This record gives sequence, C-alpha cells and structure tokens, in this order.
Amino acid sequence: MGILDNEKMILESIPEKMIKILYDFPRQFKAAENIIRREKLSFDKKFKNAIILGAGSSSNVVYRLINSIEIDRVNIPIFLCSRSTMPSWVNKDTLVVAVTHSGNSIEVLEAADKALKLDADVVGITTGGKLKKIASNNKDIRLIEYESDTISRMVVGYIYVFVLNILNKAGAVDICSDRKERLLGIDWNEVENALSGLSRELSPDVRTNKNIAKRTAVNLFGNIPIIYGSSMLTGTVGYWLKSQICLNSNNFAHFNTIPELDHDEIAAWGMKHELRNKYFVLFITDKDSREETLRRVEILKGILLEKRINFEEIILEGSNDAIKGFSGIFLADWISVYLAVLNNVDPTSSTLLDLMKTRFERVSSSEKRPNIPDNIK
Repeated sequence: MGILDNEKMILESIPEKMIKILYDFPRQFKAAENIIRREKLSFDKKFKNAIILGAGSSSNVVYRLINSIEIDRVNIPIFLCSRSTMPSWVNKDTLVVAVTHSGNSIEVLEAADKALKLDADVVGITTGGKLKKIASNNKDIRLIEYESDTISRMVVGYIYVFVLNILNKAGAVDICSDRKERLLGIDWNEVENALSGLSRELSPDVRTNKNIAKRTAVNLFGNIPIIYGSSMLTGTVGYWLKSQICLNSNNFAHFNTIPELDHDEIAAWGMKHELRNKYFVLFITDKDSREETLRRVEILKGILLEKRINFEEIILEGSNDAIKGFSGIFLADWISVYLAVLNNVDPTSSTLLDLMKTRFERVSSSEKRPNIPDNIK
C-alpha cells in the first residue's frame, strides 16, 4: 500500500478536478448561505406536508441529516421521493422541493411536472439544465440556482443549506438554536474551520500512519465493506460512505444501522468462514452516544471477534451535530478517493451511471416500452 505514502503518485492517480472538489468542500456551506440570503424566499400559506424530489445520494443524505441533526424540529410530515410517480396525498397544501444538480434528472423532472398538475407549490434547486428552462417558462416554479464546477455526488453542502432553508421558510422545520442571528442556527464559519482543519489532516501529504482516511482505505482494500451506523446521525454518515465507496471507488459496499441489524442481519454472520473472510466491518459511532447504544456496539464487536471478522471503528467528534455529521461526510469522501487510488480507478468516472441513464432514456422514449413492475422501476 506504499502508493498512499507517495504524494506524487496519489496526485497522478486522482484527477485534478477531484482534488479541487475535496479542498473546496468546506466552502460550500457559506457559498450556499450567501445565495439563499439573496433569494429572500417566503411563503404565504401553511403546508400540511412536504416532499423532496431527488434521485441521487446527495438528496438522500440531506433528507437523513434533516431528521438527525438535533437542532432541527420537523413540524409536518416530510418525505423523500426518488421516483417519477407522485404519492396520492400530494395536493395544493403540499410543498415540493425538486433537487437535481444537472437539472436533467428524468425522475425529478417527471415528478415535478406531476406535482404542478396537482397544484402543489414547487421550488427547484439546480445549476441549470432542463429544470431551469422549465422554470423560466412557468411562474409556478420558484428556482434556487447555483454555480458549481463539481459533480452531483459532491454537493451535499449546497443542497443541505438550500433544502433546509426552504423547509424552514415554509414552516416545515423549526431551528431550535439560540443562534438566531445565524442562518439555520448554525455558524457556518465554525463548520468551515472544522472541515478545513480536517482537510489538512487527511490531505495526500500526510502519511498513512497519521491519516485516518488512508488507514481506513487500506483496511477496506480488497474487501467488501460492511458499514454499521449506531444512531440516526452516524447512520447518515454510514449511508454516505457506502454510496461514495460504490460511486468513487467502484467497490461494492453494504450499509445498515443499529438496532435494526440486531434483529435480522446479525444471523448472517453465522455464514461459512470462507465467506466471512470477504468482508470488513466498519462501525461509525458518536462520542456522545447513549450508554445503551455503546453497549450494543460492544456486544456486536464481541460477536465479530468470536467469528474472526475484522472490523474498525470511526468515532465522530465535534462541538455539535452539524460539525460531527459534515466531518463524517467529508471523511467518507476522502476514504472513497484513497480507496479509488488503491483500486486503480478514476473517482470522477461515471461510466456505468451514464450507461444506465442512456439505456433508461432509450427505453423510456421507445414506442414499445416494456412493462416494468413498479417495485423495480
């Protein structure tokens, strides 16, 4: 694994664009804050429910963060929809937030169109594309537009600030914080400083024995990562790490949370030893977890030791949930990129994603579209 201790080889293996994206990530939050302040978004009605339209991991992790960062208090039901269909309860009392970085995600565009026909209030978030064109010709869509020379799976900072601010302005989410002068109750300078400090600890010039992202990538290399979160917040980070390992590292990974896995998945570790050897378990925990949660983690560790299954623990630290969560997400990005180096793959590549989209669009536009069951669309 000597390549990870050779800064020159790392920088030659990772496209310059990805390195820039990683170093720019801490600044996404304040950049989004400046954009959203200029928008002066407001609503003249009370909503009974809200739905976030998003087909990628960024939208999914933002939805999870809204439900796990403790200063957020959800006032009405909020749902995530990654399909082109609309739930039957969507109507004029529904707030719809359509998220597509490119502006061209077909599921989001089709779902937003259906929401408009149901008289729902629609707010779009995008860098342009078809969604921007639709909004320019339809006064019923309000648009939050941002510029970012990045890839869609690396814009969590922008999307979180935009979505949470929209939900807050609509009365869907209250920010329970004494920092009323701060947008969303969070000091983004504090978050940026924490992430910038972490960036220095994880950068390519820091050797593996002092770099947790590199050490974790080495442990995961050649294995199938099994990532276990221990709470809603650590579960969100675990989900993100799983997604980034799949996307950036071209490496299959699995994710689950405690206590859910204690009731079913735990039985699977009774598999034959030659199969168990293919997996490496990574626990994501919180230094401030409840005693009961910590006991569950320790019990599970004991079982894995008995089964001779290798594991590692990453403990999230920070002065508040926002710093813990986004530090974990940032760490996950670096881990996935270093694992991409070890796997000798391009972390910016989207070959299979593009192939899937191309084939799906071809099928969708075909006059003889096959009958695909709802549960696998």
